[in-house]
Amino acid sequence: MQFKSVKQLILPLVKGGQKWQNITINGQENKPKLFLSNVQWVLLLLSIIIQFKLTSGISGNVLGYLISAFSISITLFMSLLVNIFDKFENTEFKITNLLESDIVRLKQKKNFFKRFISITSYLVVLSILIVLLCSITYFIDSLSGDISINTFTVEWSKINVLLTIKNILILTYRVVLNYFILNYLLLTLFVAGSAYEYYISELDRKRIE
Repeated sequence: MQFKSVKQLILPLVKGGQKWQNITINGQENKPKLFLSNVQWVLLLLSIIIQFKLTSGISGNVLGYLISAFSISITLFMSLLVNIFDKFENTEFKITNLLESDIVRLKQKKNFFKRFISITSYLVVLSILIVLLCSITYFIDSLSGDISINTFTVEWSKINVLLTIKNILILTYRVVLNYFILNYLLLTLFVAGSAYEYYISELDRKRIE
């Protein structure tokens, strides 16, 4: 297995996961104007605010819990993908002799499966990325250092260029990690809410005779 092969598989998966976050089960796409959705921009802002509160970053113990939790979530999501695909395989998509309303419903069902599978696969990749980011802290001790606003200065004569660049990189790493964790939680809620909405609508269509 070569890196090129992995890249060819992962990139479409990531693009598909991001794309289907903005598509309804009716097939309507609402692309965000500034790459991220409004909610994701709020998450990014929260990630920055969290850094002002946790000036030393996430503690080593919490990182250990996060690695364990996201490692377990990878297995759970992979099992969920298999189960959902089995349901998809057992669904009839023939439109012969169907009413227009039934055809619309069938299209919604197909879009639901595509969205659910795309975002869940994206969550698996995101989980792996978070585990890797959390693991970096155990190999680079400087990532756990205390960094606050007082660490920086606007006086040119007192600026240590290398130290400033180092601190900016550490802060960027922490903000990105915070954002990925918050975005993961958001997408998990989105998938759960999407599944609930779809399943309830399917149950409501079944009449008791």
